[in-house]
Amino acid sequence: MKLSIITDEVSQDPLVAIKYAVAQGIRHVAVRSIWGKNILQCDDQDVERLAELFRRHDLAVTSIMSPLFKCLPIDTPGPHLVDPHFVGFPPILSNHIDAAARLPALAAAFQAPTVRIFTFLTAEPIAATLTAPQIDSITQAVEGWPARLAAVENEYFCYVRTLPELERFTALAGLSAVVDPCNSYLAAGSDGLDELSEELLARTVDLHVKDRQDGRYVPVGDGTLRWPQIFDRLNGLGYSGTVTLESHLRGDLDGLDRSIAALRKWVTP
Repeated sequence: MKLSIITDEVSQDPLVAIKYAVAQGIRHVAVRSIWGKNILQCDDQDVERLAELFRRHDLAVTSIMSPLFKCLPIDTPGPHLVDPHFVGFPPILSNHIDAAARLPALAAAFQAPTVRIFTFLTAEPIAATLTAPQIDSITQAVEGWPARLAAVENEYFCYVRTLPELERFTALAGLSAVVDPCNSYLAAGSDGLDELSEELLARTVDLHVKDRQDGRYVPVGDGTLRWPQIFDRLNGLGYSGTVTLESHLRGDLDGLDRSIAALRKWVTP
């Protein structure tokens, strides 16, 4: 397994994030926002500048953590759609359709094997079913992308919320998977331990790790999710992909330190 951290959880200054990763002995990072803007809002000069920083410090990019399709399936914005993780990228369908065309080139610039995508926001965080036209909107937008590049994450206020839903959708759409047990826990009260199947892991290119306790995010290992048992199961099923710390403890370096220390006990190199 490869342990990766998200640069903006450390700092919006990529050099600060890079120095933190290097000090931790981590050689892989994921990119979501940088210099105060979403990665999709970075121009070619920004992208080359950032890629050069990663090359200079010998860091590999595991994922472009795009906001693609974290929007309503209609071209209508709403004030409740503001998401601090995506730093100003408009949650409007037409913007997302336009952005989809640029993402393979963006991934190539960083030599990133994965672009994380979503399955539209639901009006309420409840179980809902994607319609055939909605599925077509997603699959057509990524049609022609390199094999396994587009990877769907289960998100508790999107249509695909839980691990069983993720397994079904990615099999139907022919896409890769980003497994997030904590999002599954928020959606349905299950941390996914009993739902990690060989079939799902065969499609999985990334596993996101965060933890919850008493309604808030806490350092990994301090919360409700059964991470030691989850990693035992991953190892038993032969998972060898990326493990990305997505702590939601932005700027809390002590929390990040503790989370990384916990992950080192479970992640098999």
